[in-house]
Amino acid sequence: MDELWQLYDEQGRALAGKGNVKADVFGQGLLHGAAHVWIWRVQDGAVEVLLQKRAAHKPTWPNCYDISAAGHIDLGEEPITAALREAKEEISLAVAEPQLKLIAVHRAYLIAPNKAIENEFQWLYTLQLAEDTNFTLQTSEVDSLVWVPIGQFKTYYNSDQYVPHGKLYYETVISAIESAVSPSGNPKQ
Repeated sequence: MDELWQLYDEQGRALAGKGNVKADVFGQGLLHGAAHVWIWRVQDGAVEVLLQKRAAHKPTWPNCYDISAAGHIDLGEEPITAALREAKEEISLAVAEPQLKLIAVHRAYLIAPNKAIENEFQWLYTLQLAEDTNFTLQTSEVDSLVWVPIGQFKTYYNSDQYVPHGKLYYETVISAIESAVSPSGNPKQ
């Protein structure tokens, strides 16, 4: 049985009991939601962002670099719950709710190369990891993970190697991460 994705109104409110299957959501451009978890760390005094490379067989933006962990919100699910679930499913990272910091709710409208319409509200969360972490990848979704220095990320996020979330989206993520780091290069407490 296909999972149902939660549908939303134009104000970003979940429509109670209203969901639809992936094919209809993408095909008709139905307004739905997604939770995005951007993971970062300070390594040897430098800020790095964890990017996932999407699996080659993904219908939307295969082989492109993207969010550390992300996914669509299931019918009746809260965005934070979807964020926690996706981090666990995609990269085997168990996270407690207080560890995630909501930085924005972004309104997006993207048409993928396969013509899927991503008409969605995106709940953007950041997560700072303080120590090395081993990840186990959900290979049906994720090809690989790579830590990228934030300066390199700023330079290349608008290239065709990345999912085209747009300048405002990426600048929101970068600004949130940079504002969480003190001038000495350490995470703010």
